[in-house]
Amino acid sequence: MQLTRLRAAQAIAGALVLPSLAQVGRAADLPTLKVAIQPIEPSCQPYYAEANGFLDKAGISVDVTGISTSPVILQALLSGTYDIGSATVTTLALAHIKGLPIVIIAPQAVVERGVVQGGIVVGASSTIKEAKDLNGKTFAVSGLGTIAEFVPRAWVDKNGGDSSTMKFTEVPFPTIGDAIAAGRADAGWLNEPFFTIATKKGQVKLLNTTDDAMPPVYLATAWFATAAWAKAHPDLVARFARAMNQAGVWANANPDKVVPILVDKLKADPAMLAIGHRTTFTDKLVNGQIQPLIDIVARYQKVPTFSASDLIFRG
Repeated sequence: MQLTRLRAAQAIAGALVLPSLAQVGRAADLPTLKVAIQPIEPSCQPYYAEANGFLDKAGISVDVTGISTSPVILQALLSGTYDIGSATVTTLALAHIKGLPIVIIAPQAVVERGVVQGGIVVGASSTIKEAKDLNGKTFAVSGLGTIAEFVPRAWVDKNGGDSSTMKFTEVPFPTIGDAIAAGRADAGWLNEPFFTIATKKGQVKLLNTTDDAMPPVYLATAWFATAAWAKAHPDLVARFARAMNQAGVWANANPDKVVPILVDKLKADPAMLAIGHRTTFTDKLVNGQIQPLIDIVARYQKVPTFSASDLIFRG
């Protein structure tokens, strides 16, 4: 499936709706990879890698652009605008189901049961208390067809609600709290740092983390490329994956040190970031941590599921 010129233009335009993110690791003598990310904490590994010299050690440079949603990043990579992107596993599973030629090249963030990094939120004075109360409600998500839609649907349906009656509407992460507070949405899905920001502003409260609808640990986001690009550049894939994995290990071990980097790159309030829950990264691609989201996407797309190994680039 190829993008039309219009869709490619829309993908590129999506990069312009957010404040420009600083380019990192631009050493003139190193190959430069064009990378597209959502400006959220799970996608900030390139900045950690730059700050700690992991990019230089890997022998690569990275030019980072912020784009609003995972599906738009996917479109931009398919059009050839970028080499590597970050996306939710659900977006990548949906792409695979549609026959789009993408592969996961490195892991990003995992969600662990009992570690609050966000979830389903409702207005601070909302009377919504349980899953069935979301029936017929407007639900704000950062991107349709992403983890922000599929995981809440799974939780609602497991706990006595009917997600087919819900209206999912796309709202950028930084403004979901505003949308709920203004009554433009009844509920939504938020993760850090926007979960803490909206909560501390008194805009929202946590309804549920959705833990009971998911396995104890699962991979939420990942780095990906087109299958053709990865096959043509296996050495660059390996170098990039190594630098990102090192960055994730460093971030897990230094939660306080990531805060000033996030303040700089995400333009967030340092006080809010300091009290928020940090992203947990993994340096391993584990089929069993990817499969649950694939199965959820297949369920709601009403198609057969497929093996997680089909999504992973093997070099």
